[in-house]
Amino acid sequence: MGELVLDDALMEKQQARIYAVCAVKLDENHTDAAEGTFDAALTNALVVIVAHEWSGEERERPGGTYLKSAKDLLKVVKENAEAGKKAHPVAGEPDVYVIPDPHPVTVEEPPVSVTEGRLLFSPERPWLPPLDTRIDVGTLTDALKATQPIRHGRKGGRPLERRHIDALLALDDHTSLMVLDAEREDRHERSASEEDHRERAQALKRLKRLGKDEADRRAAEAAENHEGYHPKHHPAGLDLQDCPVCNYMSFSSEGGDELGMQIGIGQCLVCHYERSSAIAQGEAREMLYEARFADD
Repeated sequence: MGELVLDDALMEKQQARIYAVCAVKLDENHTDAAEGTFDAALTNALVVIVAHEWSGEERERPGGTYLKSAKDLLKVVKENAEAGKKAHPVAGEPDVYVIPDPHPVTVEEPPVSVTEGRLLFSPERPWLPPLDTRIDVGTLTDALKATQPIRHGRKGGRPLERRHIDALLALDDHTSLMVLDAEREDRHERSASEEDHRERAQALKRLKRLGKDEADRRAAEAAENHEGYHPKHHPAGLDLQDCPVCNYMSFSSEGGDELGMQIGIGQCLVCHYERSSAIAQGEAREMLYEARFADD
């Protein structure tokens, strides 16, 4: 039994990951051969949600290994919501259902204006709405109808619409998912890292073309060409730093990282390597973690 629970937990994590990767990709571009990606995202998200709310109903047969399709999982949501089991219909919106926030923050309603007794800059915790999960069964079912013919090479079908993607993204509010922000951050960091790798390669090529004499000359002039800190004209400026590519003291920063670790954002005055803000923030976080671990 313990192994089964562990396997289910690992499977749920994998399903949430597939949903995140596919959903974020669709959020960025839902018009480029997105039908299979949409089906994978929706099916995996619904399997996780249904298993969490109505355990066992995500499977074709009780105790079986085969999982239901996205179409059938949407039927599970609809049937349970209309029966009042852990979900309910939204008044005035056909085929839209809500799974209530399991841990709502119980605080007073937010004031309509500051004249109701609370100061504009009140130290009290700000009011937050409950994080309910909105499942637009009608829109998601329509998306499946639009994409199924294309997925299976049949005539017909329609392109995905933005409303389909928005309904898919809304599933992330469920307590068993909440994975899209982390996936977006990971994609941003991977993209920045790949761009930095290309930037370093280009800087090395430029350095080779320059030759040592020209590189030495530029390094000697770097201090004159660098605009460092000035309390009035350049308050974000930093001193010249070592360039991580050419190793000259020639990296001129326009500013530093947000954590105050003195990682410059700017360009080398010799090889022209340019460090982006995203790379600077990443390096600063690594330095901060290393410092904290050293204290421990």
